[in-house]
Amino acid sequence: MFATKVGILIVALKSLIVAQAAFVCNDRHVLETTQLTTPGSGRAVTVEKFNCSNSFPTGELASDIPAGTGTATQVSERAASQCTTSTCVCGVPCFFQGCGPVSEPIHGSDCTELGDTLMSNPGTFTITPPVGVAFILETCTYSFLGPSIPTEYCFDDMGAAALELFAVCGPTQQGSCGGSSGSTEFFINQISL
Repeated sequence: MFATKVGILIVALKSLIVAQAAFVCNDRHVLETTQLTTPGSGRAVTVEKFNCSNSFPTGELASDIPAGTGTATQVSERAASQCTTSTCVCGVPCFFQGCGPVSEPIHGSDCTELGDTLMSNPGTFTITPPVGVAFILETCTYSFLGPSIPTEYCFDDMGAAALELFAVCGPTQQGSCGGSSGSTEFFINQISL
């Protein structure tokens, strides 16, 4: 009897995690497109600012388990020197929310190169509501979304979260993590296009 209840609980928890694994953007509308060049290979990373017809996720984050290990300390140490605004969330840990199925195949090398490219950029980027930003390299996309106020985030934190999501979810799944600082919440999604 106990084993059956535990099995049902595990199935229910897996369903909950998958249901919250990634934000789906309905009627995605690209507002601006720019390019970043990857160091080494010279491949172009497409940077898209976009909005959706549905709202970005808000409310309580699904999990308090950090994506990967060791990141929280490292990003907190970098945060103070990189922020240029009072609404900066550099250094705020991104807590793992789950993995789910992909709609299109993801090539692992695209995701790791994209994460490495973002980590090697010492700058920050800012998004204004209700806009998200997507970083795209071939088959892999990482998006940053959800703030209700203009929000600044560090490229290297984005890269660290991207690599940790890929390490957990791999190329056969997509996943997300989220964080908050005060009333500012953000979400990072690994998605297939």
